[in-house]
Amino acid sequence: MYTIRTIVAIAFFALILTCVECQLTFSPGWGKRSGNAFDTQPGNCKSSNDMLMEIFRFVQNEAQLFLDCKHRE
Repeated sequence: MYTIRTIVAIAFFALILTCVECQLTFSPGWGKRSGNAFDTQPGNCKSSNDMLMEIFRFVQNEAQLFLDCKHRE
């Protein structure tokens, strides 16, 4: 039982890590004073609720696939 929870937790954190973005270079438009700190590319963003539901569905589907494979053994 603990292995299933561990695998789901690792998959969840791996998914979270893949969603992280970072800025590797400094530019004149970087930081709080740039004026567009929260602007994103139009049409390429989702609300946090949509993203959380997508993550939840992904983890749920992966857990179900794992359980299906476990029952076949």
